[in-house]
Amino acid sequence: MTTDLPSWITVFFTAVIAVATIVYVRLTARLWAQTKRSADAAMVASLAAQKSAELAAALHRPFMGLQLVTHKSGWGTDSWEIVFVLKNFGTMPALNVGLVAEFFADASGFAQVTEPASIQIFPSAEVESVIRINSHPHRVAIQSGTEKLRINVHIPYKAEDGRRFEYRAEVFYAEGLPGQPFSHLPGRFVINKSETSPVDSIQS
Repeated sequence: MTTDLPSWITVFFTAVIAVATIVYVRLTARLWAQTKRSADAAMVASLAAQKSAELAAALHRPFMGLQLVTHKSGWGTDSWEIVFVLKNFGTMPALNVGLVAEFFADASGFAQVTEPASIQIFPSAEVESVIRINSHPHRVAIQSGTEKLRINVHIPYKAEDGRRFEYRAEVFYAEGLPGQPFSHLPGRFVINKSETSPVDSIQS
C-alpha cells in the first residue's frame, strides 16, 4: 500500500492540474470575448461620435434653395416677369450667391438668364430675384398646354470657409384649374428634383 501512495498522489494532482487548466482556458476565453466586445463597443461609439461630429460640421454651413417660384406680370404677353425666392436654410451666411435660369418649352431651350454671383444671404433670410424673359414664340403653346414649360435653376454660392456649392432644381409650370383662361390667369410653378452638391463634385 505504501508503494502505491505516491502514484495516486501523482494521478490526483495531475487531474487537478488538468481541471484547473480547462477552467483557466475557459475563463481566459470568456475574458477575451468580453474584452473584444468592449473594444468593439468602444470602436462603434467612437465611429458614431466621429460621424456625429462630421455631420454637425457638414450641417453647420449655408444651405441655399428655392423657397418659391411665381409669376409676377406679363403672362398675357411675350414679356414675362418671374420671381425666384431664394432662401438660406443653413446656419451660416451664404456668400457670392448667384442665379442661372434656363427656360425650355418641351426640349427646346428659348431663354437663359444669369444673375451675378454677388449677393450675401444670412441664415433663414429670403431674397427675391425677378427675371424678365421673352417667351416668343412658345408663349401660346405653353399657355394652351401644347408645350410644357420647364426651368432649370442653378444657384451657386460659397461658405465663409471657402467651400463652394451649387443648388440645382427643375421647375415645372402646372396649369391652373380647368376652364381658366391661361392667357390671362397663370397656374403655378412646381419645384422638382432639387439637390445640392459641392462644386468640385459636379460633373461638367
